[in-house]
Amino acid sequence: MSEVVAAIFCTHVPRLMITDADARRAYMGKDQSSFYEAMPELELRCLQQLEFDTFALVDTHWFTTLEYVLNAHDRLQGSYTSEELPQMLHDLNYDYSGDPELANAVEAEGRARGLRVVASRHKGLPIHYPTLNVMHYLNRNAAKRVLSIGVCQTSSIENDLLFGAALVAAVRKSTRRTVLVASGGLSHRFWDYDRVLEHASPSPDNISSAENRLYDERIMAWFREGNHAEIIGSAQAFRSRCSPEGRFSHYLTVAGAMGGREWNWRGRQFGRYESAIGTGQAIFCFSPES
Repeated sequence: MSEVVAAIFCTHVPRLMITDADARRAYMGKDQSSFYEAMPELELRCLQQLEFDTFALVDTHWFTTLEYVLNAHDRLQGSYTSEELPQMLHDLNYDYSGDPELANAVEAEGRARGLRVVASRHKGLPIHYPTLNVMHYLNRNAAKRVLSIGVCQTSSIENDLLFGAALVAAVRKSTRRTVLVASGGLSHRFWDYDRVLEHASPSPDNISSAENRLYDERIMAWFREGNHAEIIGSAQAFRSRCSPEGRFSHYLTVAGAMGGREWNWRGRQFGRYESAIGTGQAIFCFSPES
């Protein structure tokens, strides 16, 4: 049966790709990130027992402007170096099967709902590290298809929820069992250039403001309770006060796919709540059994 079998809210921080222990210590100090163990544990505890075909991943570094855009290529293949942090993330080879069939179906469902949606097959369409870093851990053998989806930087909360509804409608009409991934963080304000390296430790004490930390903690409590109605109801305030990554569209799209304000799946947290040079980061898996 075609359905969404799990939903994941997941950090994609570049330090995930620092593989050398000495380099990790040089960057973060003695307080090491819990995410190095949390990501494999998520894959083991939440995904290995599930039967599914495709990761549909909302990528918060892929900003679009006029419409929602999905990568409709048959294959996602290449070598990636981050333009943001090339010394930390470079020469990452990747090769995944895409899912043009599902991308085209989402385009059709979105347009049927009055949304501007494009399943793009243009040459040179880039892949961003929120897709690649997460797939490096959760799709280690490249056995699953990958549908990478952008966030529209001009969208409203209701637009994102409606796009999520189009996404799930396409899944249900397809032959795909799907895991949805909201690849991004919570609050998203960095420390300034002169102080940023002083705050590289993952300790939540390094979150860039007390208000951002409080908002993040409130949202994570609602994650654990499965209280998505409260999260959606607070999303506009979160956007305006805490600059969440991707305008929080990664979460809102997934929530829209899962029923919006009626969604009640509880989130199981993997690893700690952490800071990444001021931003709030966490990992949650939502499933009917959570």
